[in-house]
Amino acid sequence: MAVSIEAMLEALEELLEEGMSVPLSGGRRVVDIDQARDIIDDIRINMPQEILQAKAIVRDKAQIMAKATKEAEEIIRRAEERARHLVDHEEIVLKATEKAREITQTSQQQAQQLKSTVTMYCDNLLTQTQEQLQKSFNEVKLVKDNLKK
Repeated sequence: MAVSIEAMLEALEELLEEGMSVPLSGGRRVVDIDQARDIIDDIRINMPQEILQAKAIVRDKAQIMAKATKEAEEIIRRAEERARHLVDHEEIVLKATEKAREITQTSQQQAQQLKSTVTMYCDNLLTQTQEQLQKSFNEVKLVKDNLKK
């Protein structure tokens, strides 16, 4: 079972907190450097996994967009097909043409709305992932800086 970067950072923070205080050192602590390095190595190993997750979100966005485009094209195709059937009846030619335009316009509006919703959803997911990665990066940097003290 993979351990999250947050859990590893918490373990590193715990290691630092549990370190023995050095008297008259201004708050410095003695910690097991090998254990700290092991945790940092684990973080480095798992960081690419979170990047892969972000790429999967982008890939999913492309798949969702492709599906939305396909659905929009199918709606338009059906609307055009229905319009052709209606035009075949001479007495309703004018009504059929108008209805076909309405259906096509509605379909295009629905497709655009669906595309916009999917884009916004994926953007929000990517923003959240980016924020989490930045938070993890900042925590690793802070821990690394504290180790150097």
